[in-house]
Amino acid sequence: MVDFSIYIHFLFEYNETKMIHYEYSMTSWQCRTGGTEMIITIARQCGSGGHEIGRELASRLGMELYDRKKLEEEAKKLGKLDENKEFFQEKAVNSLLYSIAVSYGESNPMEKSFELIRELTQQKSAVIIGRCSGAIYANDPEATTVFLHADKDCRIKRVMERDGINEKKAAKLIKEVDEKRASFHKFCTGKEWEDANQYQLSIDTGKLDISDAADMIINYINAKNIGQKHL
Repeated sequence: MVDFSIYIHFLFEYNETKMIHYEYSMTSWQCRTGGTEMIITIARQCGSGGHEIGRELASRLGMELYDRKKLEEEAKKLGKLDENKEFFQEKAVNSLLYSIAVSYGESNPMEKSFELIRELTQQKSAVIIGRCSGAIYANDPEATTVFLHADKDCRIKRVMERDGINEKKAAKLIKEVDEKRASFHKFCTGKEWEDANQYQLSIDTGKLDISDAADMIINYINAKNIGQKHL
């Protein structure tokens, strides 16, 4: 069980002169019996700030960040990296290999990779970046599933600044990465990656900075937990 307290302060401008201060206290994330601690999953368009927001959440909430690097490191310790490397890279498996796997009775050949994600994050409070983690934890009562998006111009500007590349290259990269992620998600889940119905919370990060987006996610989790207590 993890027991920690987090105090989040929100400052909102009111009539340009007054400031209203809200303080939210989130305490004692309870581990459910035999399961995991709190999970936050982040699906993200390229350039929407997903990794940065995930890192901010993990830092503030005392959680572990499971991005591609962390997942590969942990899988390697278990001797399960090679067989899951394409999954961690968010690559759709060759359709012929998929057909062969199905013919041998596997309803979803990616289920083994799904199970590995669950194994790696078992009994941990974790922020998981991508890897169909929203689908993996869709029915988990302790999970919050998030999709981050922004308009293309905003994302191009972010990628240009992040990678030090020109506008044309940034636009090309965004297109390629988003197409790959959409194909991977569709392959693994049979669903459209950008369908907001799959996620509890969808945020336009083009309207917010990294800190504000993290605030919104934390505020949502707090409100959700309060609401569940009154069901």
